[in-house]
Amino acid sequence: MLRNDHDALWYNAITPEAIDDGGIDGSAVTRGKGCWVQDQTGSWFLDARAAMWNTTLGYSSERLVEAMTEQLRRLPVAQTIRYEEPAEAALAYARRLVGALPDPLNHVRFGSTGSQMTTASVLLSRFVRKVRGETGRVKVIAFTNGYHGTGGVASALTGERQMHALQTPLVPEVHHVKPWNMEALTKAVERHGPQSITAIIVEPIMGTDVLAAPDGMLRQIRELCDRHGIHLIADEVTTGFGRTGALSVMAARQVLPDMLILGKGITSGYFPLAALVCSDALFDEAISRPEYVFPHGCTADGHPVGMAAASAVLDELADGTLLALVRTTGESIRQRLRERAAAVPLIHDVRGEGLMIGVELRQDGTRLGAAEMARVRQACKAAGLLLTSTNNTLVLMPPLVLSTDEAGELTDRLTTALHTVAGDGL
Repeated sequence: MLRNDHDALWYNAITPEAIDDGGIDGSAVTRGKGCWVQDQTGSWFLDARAAMWNTTLGYSSERLVEAMTEQLRRLPVAQTIRYEEPAEAALAYARRLVGALPDPLNHVRFGSTGSQMTTASVLLSRFVRKVRGETGRVKVIAFTNGYHGTGGVASALTGERQMHALQTPLVPEVHHVKPWNMEALTKAVERHGPQSITAIIVEPIMGTDVLAAPDGMLRQIRELCDRHGIHLIADEVTTGFGRTGALSVMAARQVLPDMLILGKGITSGYFPLAALVCSDALFDEAISRPEYVFPHGCTADGHPVGMAAASAVLDELADGTLLALVRTTGESIRQRLRERAAAVPLIHDVRGEGLMIGVELRQDGTRLGAAEMARVRQACKAAGLLLTSTNNTLVLMPPLVLSTDEAGELTDRLTTALHTVAGDGL
């Protein structure tokens, strides 16, 4: 028997206070439409975080619903992890996906989450080393404050100190350097020895605080990897599928990784799905010895309903209209916020690409603390706006279908909330 009606669901934001006063029930989301969600009290919110940055086509895409429904009626379940009978939908979508990416990214494995696929990327890199007899190459270099998911290898890859402190001991041989510091990265490779390093993993635009690679640095990292035979893994779970106005940031920059990880917007969040796309060279090595089979995957990999949803997303992006809209809408929001920064002293910097926007907050030049950022986030919710905060940055990741009017409303609600917090005093 339940001790309390409010604590059956254990989720990260749960607090003893919410359990005691029943606040959980009131905040539960009951429906969504377009870029908006409604909670159990009947209040509507402009969702500038797109659920968890993944609901790229909003909450009422009929094309996705119809594609998934049709697939459910035709073949509701299949698998790709064992045997020789993958779903036809998985074969068809794999061909579509790699066809939309540049050579040599021509081979894809499917999973359910970005965390699963970041883990898979490292395990695949190490697996190929074993196939080649390079058993000493096991180390991975990632960036401090980078985010690559949770659980197993993914938690070790993620460079958040608090996560590491709360989950140690973590998977060994993952090492972190300061982000976008080429000198530090080069020295780390030299210090550990290239012959011991299997891969470097990067987000072309880091989701934590929305920090993009400086011009030319992705190519420098690619050249560093080529020089030492290190696999380059690009985590585009967040940046892929239109978030920045392109299917892939790496592809748009013409800096191709050995492995590309995609997720979130791949199905607009309508079905759990992620993908690991690898190069011809990596694929050929991975299958070169039949006695070695890459032992990674789970029951739901290549689920036909997920494939149907993902194919519908590609249909929505196919003609480039939505991608172009993302670029113009995102730039419009950033410009409006920069113009208002003089009147909103808390706004220190506005940055990003497409509809991946970071608004860094400071008070009198000082970074805001966790409690202060929580107050800002609550003020935004009171103003009818849902968003994410990371360190001292507000992260705006609305659905890509955000209209011009909604973009204006997002800006208005955010600046209203910041005025309120500044007026009340932090």
